[in-house]
Amino acid sequence: MGKEEFLVIYTSSNIDKNGMLFGKWKIKPDTWVITNRWQNFMYLLIGEEKALLIDSGYGEGNIREFVEQITDKPIMVLNTHGHFDHTGGNAWWTEAWMAESAVPIARKTFEPVHDEWFNAKPHTNYRENIVKDGDLIDLGKRKLDIIAIPAHNESSIAILDWQTRLLFVGDELESGQVLLFVRNKNISLHDVATAHKANMERLKARRSDYDALCPAHNGVMLDPDTYIDDYIKLAEEL
Repeated sequence: MGKEEFLVIYTSSNIDKNGMLFGKWKIKPDTWVITNRWQNFMYLLIGEEKALLIDSGYGEGNIREFVEQITDKPIMVLNTHGHFDHTGGNAWWTEAWMAESAVPIARKTFEPVHDEWFNAKPHTNYRENIVKDGDLIDLGKRKLDIIAIPAHNESSIAILDWQTRLLFVGDELESGQVLLFVRNKNISLHDVATAHKANMERLKARRSDYDALCPAHNGVMLDPDTYIDDYIKLAEEL
């Protein structure tokens, strides 16, 4: 078989000449990490009645087709914040859930190719449903708490999964960049660091509720004590 014949047979919406667009692995029962070639971590949590996809990536390929190969449960899409590398795949569904301050930016692309990916989706006018601090999501014998932790972006939330004792933290807590990227409105570094420190202290106060952190970039899973304490010290220094 020649190269061109190989590409014709094996190329699909999620496989191109550079290989597979998505990968996956299971970290807990009914809990999957999904990766793309842009170093995003997305998470699929499966309950008895429905599944939750935490973030939808940049929008390259067909993330809906990929997750529906893992579960046949109805899928609810929840964004940790409004940046397009977390919302770009939302338009594969008719609705998505996010913090209210994510709504104005969820469709704002970073590069021209992102516009191309987004405009090819079937539901570019998807409905935004609002979640807020203290909300509870029930997937069917699997309950999740919403915790507002805005600093990297005003719309950032964390999701606490009581079943697996995992805390999904988006871009607010990871092993690399956190405060270096775009907010809806620029405020002083002092104010951003102060907000981030308060958020980390809030998560530290709930330390007995979870065992590990699951960020959206740069490594999973993370030790909470090491990273939360480090970020509190870094915020104090800033």
